[in-house]
Amino acid sequence: MKGLIYRELYLIRKTTVTTLLVYFVFVAMMSLVCISTYAGNLKGEEGVIEIFYPQAYFYAACIALVGMGYGHNDIIQKDYQSRWQLFSYTLPVSDKKIIASKFIVRGILLLAGLVLAILAEVIIAAAAKMPVSTDHIKNILIIGALMTVGFSEIPLMLRFKNQNKAAIITLLACAPILAAFVYFAWKFTKFCMAEATRLYGEATDVTMAKVFEPYFEKARNIGFIAAPFFVVGVVALFYVWALKEYRRRRY
Repeated sequence: MKGLIYRELYLIRKTTVTTLLVYFVFVAMMSLVCISTYAGNLKGEEGVIEIFYPQAYFYAACIALVGMGYGHNDIIQKDYQSRWQLFSYTLPVSDKKIIASKFIVRGILLLAGLVLAILAEVIIAAAAKMPVSTDHIKNILIIGALMTVGFSEIPLMLRFKNQNKAAIITLLACAPILAAFVYFAWKFTKFCMAEATRLYGEATDVTMAKVFEPYFEKARNIGFIAAPFFVVGVVALFYVWALKEYRRRRY
């Protein structure tokens, strides 16, 4: 199984290097902006670092987590095109180990993305002369847990053999969830505006943030506790599904 893991890691080397280059350039640029708030053009500007710093770490985390897993998405499609998928059925390795190797590679990439995301938080915090935020670390870990939904790419690709088809099916399946989320966000924004007006006399970004933060803190704490159970359940579900699709022998 080690050979299968090394194989997939080798095949995604180019996209991984590209992701790392984009990541380090982005983190360097964000760090320079933070430094400029006390030693450059932005020196003396009030509130810049408070607004910029939370956004910088979040986008850096997204680049790391999404980028590291991106290169693995089309491996199965290329395996079908190169006939590797057909050859894999002749290997002296059980079906479970073959599928497990794909999930292990995906897990390695996710863990690497988490390390890079946390590293970005440390670097940007140092550049901004601020302590590393444990709340930001929690947010990164929760985002990483949600990224395990991307493991669904493995059984979907085994079933449809084409990344475009898999992406369309995923979008159609997620459309109701996305619509519900947008509706909830709209209703919650209206609630925050009404509460900000009632409590502080006007609905501004500052007053709405005061209303929003307690709810966000509670949601984050719940999400942080639920994340491990979510990860185990999602990965187990997609593993069983992927094993079933692999055994269908779609050439």
